Amino acid sequence: MRERSLKHTDMQQYNATEGVFEILTFAHEGKGGNIHKVSAEGKKCSCGKWRNYHMPCSHAIKFCDIRGIQPKDYVSKYYSCRFYKQTYSGNFSPLGDEAYWPPSPFSLIANTEYERTSGTRTTTRRRNEMDIAPARMARKCSTCKQTGHNKNRCPDRNQ
Repeated sequence: MRERSLKHTDMQQYNATEGVFEILTFAHEGKGGNIHKVSAEGKKCSCGKWRNYHMPCSHAIKFCDIRGIQPKDYVSKYYSCRFYKQTYSGNFSPLGDEAYWPPSPFSLIANTEYERTSGTRTTTRRRNEMDIAPARMARKCSTCKQTGHNKNRCPDRNQ
């Protein structure tokens, strides 16, 4: 993200009291040239990546570089070492062979309503006028250039 943020060109401050800024991306090969709104207080960017991934996007990193702020201060707490260790600190007991399982107090019955059957498949798609190819309806005879028949059934074929 740092490399991508270096390609962004400018920051235009438009609401300093709320901490909302505009970052202009560099235009190249028909891409870019967009303006993204970055809100430092709400940890949001108009691209949506900061909100979805809980870590600053390239636009937010550019904002941090210009303002002299560390981008790591805006990374979610769930990416910290403490939360990482909590995620994997639980015990895991693998299941043994099925022969050693205790007997279950219930039995499972399969629902055969949705079971596949052998034979031809039926489609549930409903056909409409879009399914009729217009090219097939307007086919022309290669001999007489008339529609409604082909070269094999042309009335002018034997003349």
